Amino acid sequence: MNLDFVAEVWDALRSHIEPSDRSDAADTLTNLLIDHNYEAEDIKEAFRGDKDLLKALSGYMKEHEIDEEDDDEDEYEED
Repeated sequence: MNLDFVAEVWDALRSHIEPSDRSDAADTLTNLLIDHNYEAEDIKEAFRGDKDLLKALSGYMKEHEIDEEDDDEDEYEED
């Protein structure tokens, strides 16, 4: 599916999501896109200007980097 189309759907539906729930909705959409092998840079480009989604993407990337670092540390501890 084209990310520009997904961004357009998100933009159309976002106004129907309570402001207090938008962060969770953006997290869910971000995780779904990543799970379907979309690259973070492509997501960032398609959703430029959308604070909720870009914040969710940033959080995902920070969490993912932490997980990778933890995995690397575990490998060194096993040696």
